[in-house]
Amino acid sequence: MAAFYRNAGNMKKPIVWMMLTAVAITGHAQLTVAGLSVFNQERYNLNKKAFVVLGSWSAVSIISGIAGQAGSGGEAKYFHQMNIIWGSVNMLIALPGYISARKSKSDLSLAASLKGQAATEKIFIFNAGLDIAYLAAGAWLLEKGNSSSHTDRYKGYGKSVLLQGAALLLFDAVMFTTHHRHGKKIYRSLEGLQAGPNSLGFNLSF
Repeated sequence: MAAFYRNAGNMKKPIVWMMLTAVAITGHAQLTVAGLSVFNQERYNLNKKAFVVLGSWSAVSIISGIAGQAGSGGEAKYFHQMNIIWGSVNMLIALPGYISARKSKSDLSLAASLKGQAATEKIFIFNAGLDIAYLAAGAWLLEKGNSSSHTDRYKGYGKSVLLQGAALLLFDAVMFTTHHRHGKKIYRSLEGLQAGPNSLGFNLSF
């Protein structure tokens, strides 16, 4: 009989451990879902602010371009003309981007959250690469203007592309840095998961 009770006691230990583990994991999952929702919403809010900034810059480029083109000629005319074109393209990017950020759902899984964070950072890195290419194109246009019969056009376009490329490079660099700093929250949270043979603990940093 004593042996029976000893065996029963030994059986209770893994059962109790399993129950405690289940409770801990359930609590962790609930906290993680709430934390991930906040994390993702913060990311979308950053994107909304970014698209507002981009849209504002686009509006300035378009309005100043229209006003400037109406009362100028030569190189300045082409400078303002390119600003209108560039501003219009940026506006077509900013408006849908803002709407998409507003409609995005924040209740994502951990895997989807990580994927979304990585994709966001990669987009701004890729855009920064394009911005550098724009700067190179603007410099080429300026140089082309020195040997072309359409000097005003090349130089006006070149200066506009340099201006727009520099503004976008600053924008994308700031946004990448901001998102990368924000992304550290989720990585610190993953580092907070601790498990051992006799214990299971969680250290959430959201």
